[in-house]
Amino acid sequence: MLTVMEKVAVLQTVEAFQAVPTESLARVAAIAQEIEYEAHQALYCDNDAADSMFVLLQGEVLLLRPGQEGKKLGPGQVAGLLAFLAGDTEPESAMATQPVRALRLDQEDFYDAMAEDFNLTRGILRAVVKRAAGTP
Repeated sequence: MLTVMEKVAVLQTVEAFQAVPTESLARVAAIAQEIEYEAHQALYCDNDAADSMFVLLQGEVLLLRPGQEGKKLGPGQVAGLLAFLAGDTEPESAMATQPVRALRLDQEDFYDAMAEDFNLTRGILRAVVKRAAGTP
């Protein structure tokens, strides 16, 4: 199991959290739960409530949308981010293609952290805007 500081170090490398100050990341790390999935186990399915997002630590996840080619995610990437932030349903399914270790963030806890820490909210917003604009 990772310590809070080890989780912070991981989150600092993830695009969605790179604009978030370290102090704010410590708040996120404290609520992140380390979980494991076996190969062929679903992290979530399309049309599920997007109440969690996953920061991959090890392994590989395949994102599947009906009628589209799958997209692979690996360590340092996030599954379920946009639907999670929007409070929407999942537009895709996420399936572990090999054993996966991840940090899971629950929506209610994350929203509470964002409400209490504007630096966290601003950092996440910056990442989402950069992603939407297609800038590095």
